Amino acid sequence: MKSVTLDVHRGKTQFTVSLETGEVVAERVVKTKASVLKREVANVPGPKRVVLENGGWAAWIYDAVKDVADEVIVCDPTRNKLISEAEDSDDRRDAKRLGVLSRAGALHAIYVPPEPYRTLRSLVQHEGNLTKEITRSKLRLKAFCRREAVEYHGKSIYGKRGRDLVFKAFPERSRFQLGSLYRILDAMRSERVLVRRELQRYSLGLPVIARLQTIPGIGAITARKLVAWIVDPGRFKSLNALSAYAGLGLKHDISNWRPLHRAHASKRGQREVKAALFVAARAAVQAGQNGFAKRYKARIASGWEDRKAIRDIARKILFCASHVWTSKREYDDGRINTLFGAAAS
Repeated sequence: MKSVTLDVHRGKTQFTVSLETGEVVAERVVKTKASVLKREVANVPGPKRVVLENGGWAAWIYDAVKDVADEVIVCDPTRNKLISEAEDSDDRRDAKRLGVLSRAGALHAIYVPPEPYRTLRSLVQHEGNLTKEITRSKLRLKAFCRREAVEYHGKSIYGKRGRDLVFKAFPERSRFQLGSLYRILDAMRSERVLVRRELQRYSLGLPVIARLQTIPGIGAITARKLVAWIVDPGRFKSLNALSAYAGLGLKHDISNWRPLHRAHASKRGQREVKAALFVAARAAVQAGQNGFAKRYKARIASGWEDRKAIRDIARKILFCASHVWTSKREYDDGRINTLFGAAAS
């Protein structure tokens, strides 16, 4: 099978074709356009594998060439040290080295989600970024009050009555900047409302989001994050693989064919999914009267630390979400407990 490697840039792409023996049979520079790349790949005779590094362009290139190639690999550039640490790096050499890594099976492939999951993921990230900016604006507002020695009382500073009191306490010279900070905060809040409405509308086309919300601890935000990043639990070979992707796997350090110490929590995994599951676990435990809360209490009673018990609950919630996802049924506390041991045993 031939390897078609692409070193993609904004305007142009280095296009290289090599055989299994490593011989380069074609290389040229083409425009970075979907129609051009599709035509060039289609013109390569015989079975072919297209390889490119992940970036902002990866998704639409994948869509453009997947129908004219036998295989498309989008790889993680942070794992390609042969390219990133090369002293003689340039576009031609990088494309050739990408072919070498492909033939050696040394590439770390990245899953490219289809639509509508890519749009959902983008909207979820946009909402998260707006929330972070709103928090930063609130902190800037409070810091400005402290700089001018103006007292405020918690969250009341954001309401109408609190704002009026703060404005009266501020010196005339600083009121314009205070008003500017409030206008920025209000604008971002209004924009987040619009984004959340769009997310609600968009989520109607993905019924699994509503089913996931029947699981204790999972709300709309968490459900959207799980669907956006996991996309399909069936793409993982096992629940342990799904757990590892979510950052809830265990790490085993082995040397001389022997474990060096006990397994411990891995720091790898998708951070958005991991954070969402920990929030869901804490919410489920605090809600009480469900299998997760019972399991948590049993773990604590048996001497587990809180962080380890919450991690265990997060993993069980993920497993339950996978079952609800694939079975297309709503959450049933008794049935899920039996399947996955969500309650204390």
